[in-house]
Amino acid sequence: MSQLGYEPAYRRGNGLWYRSPLRQENTPSFKVQLDKNTWYDFGIAKGGTIIDLAAELYHSEDIRYLMDCIVKCCPVPSAQTVASSYAPRHYAPSFENIKIVPLGNPALLAYLKERGIPAHIAKANCKEAHYTLNGRPYFAVAFPNISSGVELRNRYFKGCISPKNISIPNNPDYCNTVSIECAVFEGFLDYLSALTISAIPDTDSIVLNSVANVNKAMSHLSRYEVINCYLDNDDAGHRVLSVLSEAFGERVIDRSTEYSQFSDFNDYLIRHNYKNGLRL
Repeated sequence: MSQLGYEPAYRRGNGLWYRSPLRQENTPSFKVQLDKNTWYDFGIAKGGTIIDLAAELYHSEDIRYLMDCIVKCCPVPSAQTVASSYAPRHYAPSFENIKIVPLGNPALLAYLKERGIPAHIAKANCKEAHYTLNGRPYFAVAFPNISSGVELRNRYFKGCISPKNISIPNNPDYCNTVSIECAVFEGFLDYLSALTISAIPDTDSIVLNSVANVNKAMSHLSRYEVINCYLDNDDAGHRVLSVLSEAFGERVIDRSTEYSQFSDFNDYLIRHNYKNGLRL
């Protein structure tokens, strides 16, 4: 839950109560039972193990695929991950002393340059986050979402300061948008990659920040006549495309075919730049 960007609203006995990751709600009704490693969403009367939760999040009953999703989400324990099934005696470390400033750290700009993103694109779309974990200072590239949370990236860490949600960049008046097209990306590095090569001129964009957020994007996407999907070339990306196609039909266009030999849009950018000897 922590790795997906959800933190408990409160604790009662061996239970942690969250706002549900499966739907929008204001009152926490999603319970994680620590002593049993199970969950239950009282709003939809469903619950079970971590596999059952993955099945709800990723809309699949394929166990191998669900296990892959879990491993990708939490490959190794991190400072943000709830350790040891959230031991009852204490809370896991959380982000403290958070400060968001304009992006300018040379190490972060060098990291983005390695990913093919030039400084002027990065500075125009990202911030820089400084925070402490276990009393130690850290910094990372920060990309804001619509719930005032931020995605975090540096060369060694990928995480999120909750709440987790989708991002709608560079459109403060989104509710009054007049664009008929939208570009959809899984992660913000893919979005920045598209900006770098001017792949999405004059269109709105939505960054999911996790395939688990696809349901949160539905109401926003419904207003568009054309939905260009720049998703990853993997099972998770294909399943998100399937969910969107089922919801919006012919309005959905699969743009991943344009970089089908690469894992995602950012991988395409990196290899394309390398092949052509570009220096950003």
